[in-house]
Amino acid sequence: MLRRTHQPAKPAAQRSPVATPAAIARATPTPASWTAGERARLRSQLHAAFAPALAGADRWSLAVFDARGHAIFEDHDTTAATPASVQKLIVASVALDLLGPSYHFHTIASALGPIASDGTLAGNLWIAGSGDPSLRSNDLAAGVAALQRAGLRRIGGDLAIDASALHGPEINPYWDSADANEDYDAPTSAISLDEDTAEFRVYGQAPGQAARVVVVPASGAIHLRGEVATSNSSDDVIIAADLAANHFRLDGTIPAAVEEKFWLPVHGIPRYVGAVVQRMLLDRGIATAKQPVVERAPLESQVLWDHRSADLRTLERHMLYVSDNHYAEQLLRTVGLQDGSAGDDRGGIATEWRFLRRHAIPTPGLHVVDGSGLARVNRVSALTIASVLAYDESRGPLHSLYDLLPEGGRDGTLTDYDFTSALGRVRAKTGHITGVSSLAGYVNTRHHGRVIFAFLINGSPGDPDSAIVRAVDRISTF
Repeated sequence: MLRRTHQPAKPAAQRSPVATPAAIARATPTPASWTAGERARLRSQLHAAFAPALAGADRWSLAVFDARGHAIFEDHDTTAATPASVQKLIVASVALDLLGPSYHFHTIASALGPIASDGTLAGNLWIAGSGDPSLRSNDLAAGVAALQRAGLRRIGGDLAIDASALHGPEINPYWDSADANEDYDAPTSAISLDEDTAEFRVYGQAPGQAARVVVVPASGAIHLRGEVATSNSSDDVIIAADLAANHFRLDGTIPAAVEEKFWLPVHGIPRYVGAVVQRMLLDRGIATAKQPVVERAPLESQVLWDHRSADLRTLERHMLYVSDNHYAEQLLRTVGLQDGSAGDDRGGIATEWRFLRRHAIPTPGLHVVDGSGLARVNRVSALTIASVLAYDESRGPLHSLYDLLPEGGRDGTLTDYDFTSALGRVRAKTGHITGVSSLAGYVNTRHHGRVIFAFLINGSPGDPDSAIVRAVDRISTF
């Protein structure tokens, strides 16, 4: 069954990226050095904070670095544990390092010749993607409108979708198949659209009548069977994927006059996008003679429309604030492509390894199979994560992840973290899948400047999140 919302706002994974505050150099006083006594006191306090959560835990990996990037606390810091979404820090760092903070994705409409005076495009119209994780239906609708304003009235050839920039299976084979109906388990594609999900709007009618179900964007590519009944009070909407791609089963009930929204993954993304664009063209009065095809655009094709994404720092801020798996997977394949490996998961992971080795970042026990941390087989040590964050800090504000992370207890995935002394002082990335609790980032201490930490706990029978919060609070007091 799908997670539901009675609120009109989209879920976090569907919101458009928020502009990143400009990173500026800050004049900060030189932090005081840690004395041997302070280090001993820190170790004692952190061991006490973590003790309840580590008792009976399967494994853990804990590390704290001072403002200069030197270790001041470690407990199994070289043990590779399942990181969950904390792993996104690696692909974020690699992308900033390789692509640069001002990198933009482009989605292009092109053709072999111009639009004729009678509005006809003699050959194909290609829509080519470059892996933009933020491309929305409204962006493509704006492109179709621009083509109409340029005079396009009829496509003589095919509407062709070019998704050749990235490769590999749409769904990572290491992900849990039980999550296949969830919006956070969406496909990866060079022509990704709406994070490769479709929106289902369910409207309760009069009691006893079938609810009205509207799929956005309209395309004809989504097939529904069954119905949701309108009831007097019962609220139990079910929208589940059938065996055939983009076929969904409706069931359950919704109260009268209630609207609910759901986001479910779609598949066969290039053909799905083709159906969406074809509907947009027809709605604009632009005729297409054939069904959309999937085909690489020739190098000599001429650009008719170019959509540019927000800059990379803005995209990464969205990814880290709401822990967006789809953004991470798109970035992983993109860095593989841009580094000359391959635009697939293997190429992206090879690029991550080169980055880590090039910058002498320790990798004890490292084993990753995706960019998001969704796979349970991923293994990363706290030493690796803390070292990545330390490297980012050394590059200056445009490459630091500090400003891209949510603030503890105030926003993003850290909104509900009950920090006390660290409130307003910590920015970090959360990580959660069943049996995994992780947090890594920065905390501004009272006397020793900005400290880096990485805490990964697996299989704890206690309350690891509370232990992590207590530990960060104690660090901040030094």
